Amino acid sequence: MTTPDPKLVLWLQSLLADPQLQEFELVQSLWSDFGQLLRCYSPARQSHLIIKLIREPASFKHPRGWNSQHSQQRKWRSYQIEQHFYQNYAARLASDARVAELIVTDQQHEITVLVLSDLNEAGFPVRHHRLNAKTCRPVLAWLAAFHATFMQQPAEGLWSQGSYWHLATRQDEYDQMADGPLKQYAARFDQALRECPYQTLIHGDAKVANFCFSEDGKSVAAVDFQYVGGGTGVQDVAYFLGSVMSDNELSRYTDDCLAFYFDRLKEALGTTTDSATAKDICQHWQDLYCVANADFHRFLAGWSPSHSKINPVLQDQTDQAIDYVRRATTD
Repeated sequence: MTTPDPKLVLWLQSLLADPQLQEFELVQSLWSDFGQLLRCYSPARQSHLIIKLIREPASFKHPRGWNSQHSQQRKWRSYQIEQHFYQNYAARLASDARVAELIVTDQQHEITVLVLSDLNEAGFPVRHHRLNAKTCRPVLAWLAAFHATFMQQPAEGLWSQGSYWHLATRQDEYDQMADGPLKQYAARFDQALRECPYQTLIHGDAKVANFCFSEDGKSVAAVDFQYVGGGTGVQDVAYFLGSVMSDNELSRYTDDCLAFYFDRLKEALGTTTDSATAKDICQHWQDLYCVANADFHRFLAGWSPSHSKINPVLQDQTDQAIDYVRRATTD
């Protein structure tokens, strides 16, 4: 068990109207010492709760050396974005795109607290590091439902461009890139994604570590909405698939995974969108899948050029994206 600051405990007890909060446990420290994630038990609610404590560190140390003021400000802003998402967007999601319930949020003495329901207790206790083409389907279904829910809705109070790697927020990394086609076409990739006529909200950090699975693996819930904002659904899909499958699996099963995602997207859009429009959305996004990959490749090439995710499959997607933006210019 963790013994938190007594003043913090009193604050939480007051927020939750529960003087008997107990069993405090450290789940993990937040990235670059921005705070902690705790679990505790609330006798008044007869349930466990997740406590996300966020404070700006006195000194900022990026794990890969990107210690700029811009990087620190972006990270601090990301937690404010997440708070806004839980306060103003999360309740719009149905059961096919589960997220934690926001119990209460508050700020005191430069510390922000989010108290959330415990997804382990809600039936999602399993975490995975790798998935295959079949076991990744619940996440693809979650993404489809999420993207359909927020289709063509403005990203008010969120990032205007979702994801942590989009070009406008990664100029330092762009400047570090070696010259070549990837750098040459970086702005064109970004433009193609921004100018797609069908925009939605994207999770923005849809790696497998941010999904909680049911015991049977058939259902998932998502966490960590620090980079939620405007974009195209395939940006999440490309990032997710790259986080869970090997090069060989990606080359063999990407088409099957995309077909499943787009089937679920059309199904999720069915209640609010006519079939012709849903088909057009899927076609636009299908065309942009390679561009979404190339855009992430651009980030990796500047941020960590020896990263294992820079592989032949990603390079092939980038080559397709270059052809795509070239054709778009001449059409």
